[in-house]
Amino acid sequence: MNEPKNKYPMSGIIEYNYNYNPKTSIIINYFTSCKTMLKTINNLRTLGDDVEIIVNNDHSGLNTQEIMKTLTHRNDRMIISNDLMERRGYHHGAQISNASEFLIFTQDDDLAPDNNKWYIEALDEFKNDPNLGIIGFLKGGINYGSEQQIIIRDEYPKIYLSWLATGPLMIRKKIYFEVGAWSDEYSQIGEADGGADADLSTKVLLAGYKVMLLRTKSSKEWIRRFDRCDGLTTKIIKNNPPPSRIMGEKRIEINNHLYHQKFKDKQNIINNIVKQHNKTLSINFP
Repeated sequence: MNEPKNKYPMSGIIEYNYNYNPKTSIIINYFTSCKTMLKTINNLRTLGDDVEIIVNNDHSGLNTQEIMKTLTHRNDRMIISNDLMERRGYHHGAQISNASEFLIFTQDDDLAPDNNKWYIEALDEFKNDPNLGIIGFLKGGINYGSEQQIIIRDEYPKIYLSWLATGPLMIRKKIYFEVGAWSDEYSQIGEADGGADADLSTKVLLAGYKVMLLRTKSSKEWIRRFDRCDGLTTKIIKNNPPPSRIMGEKRIEINNHLYHQKFKDKQNIINNIVKQHNKTLSINFP
């Protein structure tokens, strides 16, 4: 029988499963897709109590009661903010994380698999290579924000790159703070911050660590843009973009330029590092 974690609880509730320092914090930024996020939280329970789930409710506490019915583990927490956008939400979660090793950043409309295989595979990659700093599960590439940009999605089950896109991202907690976390220049309050994920992963690379895109059968079970829950599909947004999408694309265009200006003088060095990393996988890229 498991030993209780507490002996004299004032509530009278004896807790057996609480883990004050889990291995991983999973940080979800919520603004639009409540139903998808709740499905993800339920699916993430397959990872056990060695993870904690932190929701940044960036919609002024919208659906708080419904969300708290799902955040029922003692490690679960929720932050309330008002349209500060994703990178700030992720960082707020990272700041209160009790995790000993890893942070996972994911969006509210990305659906997690209903099993732990993707997570075990990622842990194995980190365990096998202490120099691996960050893993992405969606896409990435080289030369972000330039005419020479190359995007990699499903060409390899795993490959080293210079930038990654959230969907989700898993990073060593120590390295996250070592490289200065998410950069501030990629958005003001309420603005789209696309490109901040590319910036974060490139900073990890330049700090001397490897940046991996993992697209195995298990990791591809993460479903990007599963359901926005606002009636807007990808097709509708593309054919008749709402004002928010138009504003977002304008900001992302600025961010692409910001990234390019920040790293353009180091691009040859960056690509050579990536090439050397991929030699260990017998991949000739770039």
